[in-house]
Formats: sequence, structure tokens, C-alpha cells
Amino acid sequence: MDMLKKRKLDENGISMLNEGVIGPVSSRLMPHDARKIIERFSTDQLLDILQEAVVRHPDILEIVRSTADSDISQRKLFIRGLAAETTTEGLRSLFSNYGDLEEAIVILDKVTAKSKGYGFVTFKHVDGALLALKEPSKKIDGRVTVTQLAAAGNQGY
Repeated sequence: MDMLKKRKLDENGISMLNEGVIGPVSSRLMPHDARKIIERFSTDQLLDILQEAVVRHPDILEIVRSTADSDISQRKLFIRGLAAETTTEGLRSLFSNYGDLEEAIVILDKVTAKSKGYGFVTFKHVDGALLALKEPSKKIDGRVTVTQLAAAGNQGY
């Protein structure tokens, strides 16, 4: 490289490293570089950025989903107010509209084999539970039921 060109590059802040004279230098951010940029962001700023990324990028959604899915307490719902004739199949049919189910069960009385008035639904993915909880009151077999996270327990309802 002639000295005039080198001096011009140095004046513009471009070193010989970037020219590949000493070796290739990646202009892409490495994970630790990205971390340095974002480590001082507030929680709200990070949540806003991540929310946008999840909506726009399916690969990011899958990473977030797999992390959230590992916590069953975020995927398992408690349904109360079921009619005596409500079946596991009926519960499964209704809640499968919100997402793939891992399990659905109506708790039955041992003597009468009829519903005790409550049941549980566990989704394969946390987003199914989230969608089902958007409308916590659902009409099942003519009864208005209440849906909540099972981990929430009885919150005085």
C-alpha cells in the first residue's frame, strides 16, 4: 500500500487492521459487543425491544417460547364453575381453540362419576394459556366458568 493512501486512510479513522493487512477483522458485532450496548438499558427499554423482536422474528419467538414453556405454572390453568355433565372431551375441545394442549382433565366425583365443578388444562406453550386467559369467563355446557392460572390458587373468588 502506498504511503499516501495509508495516511489518507489513517486520517479517516480506518486502520490497516480493517484493510486486512494484518489479518481479517469482522465488522459484525459479537455477542459480548451487543451485551455492552444493551447492558445499561432499563427493563422497560429491553422489554419494548424484545416485544418487537418476538412479533417480527419467528426465531426469537421460538427462543422466548421455549424458555417460558419450561415453567409449567405459566401453562397450567384452573377452570371452576363447570357443570356436572361437563366432560374432559368437552373441556379439551373448547380450550384447544387457544393452542395445543398437553393435558385437559375434569375432576370427577368418585361416587357419581360426574364433574365436581372444576378441572385443569395444561397447554404445550405458554402463549396458548395467555390467549385463553384474555377472556377468563367462558360458557361451557350452559354454565359461565372462570379460568385462571392454576398456580394463582384460590384468590378469594
